[in-house]
Order: sequence, then structure tokens, then C-alpha cells
Amino acid sequence: MTEPTKGIRRWIEGHFIAVSSTLLILFLLMPYLVANMFVTIPAGHGGALWLRFFGGTVMDFHYGEGTKVIFPWDKIYVYDTRVQQKTDKLDVLTRDGLQISVEVTVRFRLRPAALGAITAYAGPEFVDNLLMPSVAAVVRLEAAKQAIDEVYSTGRDTLEQTVLAGLRQTVNNLIPTNLNSGREIDIEDFRIRSIVLPASVQTAIENKLTHYQVSQQYKYILAREEQEKERKQIEAQGIKAFQDIVSSGISENYLRWKGIDATLKLADSPNAKIVIIGGKEGLPVILGPLDSGNSPAAPLRLPGVEPPAASSAASPPHPPASVTGGNSDSVPSSSSAGPPAMPAATPPSNPTLSMPSGASQRR
Repeated sequence: MTEPTKGIRRWIEGHFIAVSSTLLILFLLMPYLVANMFVTIPAGHGGALWLRFFGGTVMDFHYGEGTKVIFPWDKIYVYDTRVQQKTDKLDVLTRDGLQISVEVTVRFRLRPAALGAITAYAGPEFVDNLLMPSVAAVVRLEAAKQAIDEVYSTGRDTLEQTVLAGLRQTVNNLIPTNLNSGREIDIEDFRIRSIVLPASVQTAIENKLTHYQVSQQYKYILAREEQEKERKQIEAQGIKAFQDIVSSGISENYLRWKGIDATLKLADSPNAKIVIIGGKEGLPVILGPLDSGNSPAAPLRLPGVEPPAASSAASPPHPPASVTGGNSDSVPSSSSAGPPAMPAATPPSNPTLSMPSGASQRR
């Protein structure tokens, strides 16, 4: 062992307690020193340097991405330099003097070169302390120039563009020029997410829209009625044309044929009735409806025939009344020996129809 080595060994042995204490303190302080000496800046972020013993915040310098090594008594403020957005609710007054609640969203981006000025002037809370108060001021200023109907309808886009232009001018003067001569924040976009109107105004607007839709409904109703009017006019013209065409072809034989056709349809009816076929025009004469119960029906009297007197009870009875076919000669005239009396009888449930067979039935 050389002489210098022996000297170092004797010194350590003589100062063993002091050396051991120093090494123990360094071991205990290692986590703190590592955390403050090695600073990692993530992707899309930047850092502003603050020096404890050499002038504070460095204005004209910023750190980029990566791991940085500094003295443990210094500090790096890390900021997000990507596009960010902030949403806030504001109460504003319109030109009409109505107070409305507006929810707005602003998108912005920090300039890396201005991180030192932002740190020295506003700090990490610059969004709440610096940006959003400016946004609220511009929104209230521009909303006061708009009427209530312009804010929630067609003027909404105009208001957004006006506020966006005003914000871009306002952010140029957020930080004094002695700290930073350029712009610190780039305003990317501004949007109005929702507008809450007073309850009375909301109800009035809903009523107005309801009445407007009702008025539009009446327009369609009137248009439909006009078309219905045209349809009826065309239908009436068609009926008139049909009558003009067939009026010359309607004859007595045609009407008689239609009467027989109607009689056949009456014969298929389940109702109890008596149908007399004949007459001047050959149309059916309907007597009834008759009661289909078991009680005897009232005597039937033919038109133009007087009921028999009491003294004529001995007259020879005529056959029971039935549906008589033929022409008008089948009904006896008043010059006969005596008018027939229709005996009371229960009419059949389905009356039979006797059609003429060419020759009239005579007594």
C-alpha cells in the first residue's frame, strides 16, 4: 500500500462518523433531487424556466419536448401548446334589455415563444385569470348590439363571427408589451353552444311558432278545398253530359224494364211486403211492410176500391190476395158484382212473386 493511500485511509478512519452521515443524507435526499433535477416535457408541451438565484423567469427562452436537467432549486413550468378548448356559461344582456344565459366554447393555442411572459404575468392559471374574462367581456359587448330574435335565429352566426374577430384583437393586448411584444395566444375558433331565454320569452316564441304552423295548415286546407271545388265542377259537367246523352234514349219501354229489374230486387228482400205489378207505367206498387208476427194482419184495401157493405157478406168469396201479375185489367172495376174483401190472414214471411206469362189473368 502506497503512502497516499494510507493517508486517505487514516483520514476516513478519523472522520468516519462525518463521512457516514454525509452519505446517509445524500441517499435520503436522492428522490427529491432526482424529481427536481430531471424534468420530462411531454409531446405537444413546452416549458418556461424559473431561476431561483439568477433573475427569476427567463422571458426569451423556453424548453421543448424531452427530459431536461436543471438545478434542484430551479423550476420548469410545463404548458400544453396544443389546441385546447374551454367552455363557460355567461349571463348577457341583449339590445332589448333581456337577460339571457349563453354557453360558449373557445378554442385556442399557446405560442411557445410567449411561455415566459405568460408565466411571469398570469401563471399556469392563465386560462381562468386571463383568457376567459376577456372572452366574457367581448361576448357581452357584442350581444348588447343584437336583438333577442337575432341572437337565437339567423343572427347567431353573425354574433359568433363578430365575437371571434373581437377576441383576436383583444388577445393582442393581454400582456404588456414590455414583457412580450407579440401575440401570446392564437384564437382558433369560437362557438355558441346553447342559449337559454327567459321563461316568458320562451313561451311567447313557442306560441308564435305554433300559430305560424296553424296558419300554414289553413293554407293547405284552402288549397285542398279549391281542388275539391274543381273536382265537383268536373263531376257536375260529367253528369250533365251523361244526362244530355241518355235523355233522348229514355223511353216508356226502358222505364218499364227498369221497374221490372227493381221488382226482382225487391223480391229478394227478406222483409214481408205485398208488391202489385202493373199500372200505367208498369212500375211496382208496394204495400207494407207487414207485421211478421202471429197476430192477424189488418185487411188490405186496393186503391180505388170501396170496402164491401155489411149486406154483401154472402157474396161468393174471392181467392186470397196474393201478388197479382199482369197489367191493370187484373184488378176488377167498380161495375163488377161487388168489390172483393181481402180476408185477414197472416202474410207469408217470403212473399211469392207471380209474373205475367203473356196473357192477363181474368176472372
